[in-house]
Amino acid sequence: MDACNSEKANRSGGLPGRLVRGGTITNLIFAAVFFGLLALGVLWILKMVGQAGQQYSTAMIQTSQKASALQCQNNLRTVWQSLHMYAISNESLPPTQQALIDTCGYGSRLFHCAEPNAPQYVYIAGQTLDMAPTNVLLYEPEPVHEGRCSVLFLDGRTAMLEPDELRFEVEATIASLKQRRR
Repeated sequence: MDACNSEKANRSGGLPGRLVRGGTITNLIFAAVFFGLLALGVLWILKMVGQAGQQYSTAMIQTSQKASALQCQNNLRTVWQSLHMYAISNESLPPTQQALIDTCGYGSRLFHCAEPNAPQYVYIAGQTLDMAPTNVLLYEPEPVHEGRCSVLFLDGRTAMLEPDELRFEVEATIASLKQRRR
């Protein structure tokens, strides 16, 4: 046996004169498990990043909707302040919606929700400050904020109502106006 083969045999732990290639299958199995776990880790990270992006998008949409609803409520409060000052000066509320818009001095931009394609608020004219405080004074005619409408009551409160609740409150207000006219 020559010295070269003897050295290789001794290093590989095999018999002299025989070349041993041990561990090839073990190395393949180890590599498959390693790369499989690595791929699984990468997929898990991608999934988490995707979920985080989706949660971020959802949070941004909800924040935008809440900001729009808050802006709408602030518009109604500003209108109430102008109405209250008008009522103190003139001992009545404005007779028409256009008179109300002119009274506020902000133009018609205050009478629209910030949401795209939102209709103009509706003013129920003919009321006085001594009527029921639960009467609706100004409202959104269509549900703009997650299926709800912004409403300004005669006592200055604002609320977000479902369309059915709003319809009931508006009908009650109109009925109280008719009853008062008799």
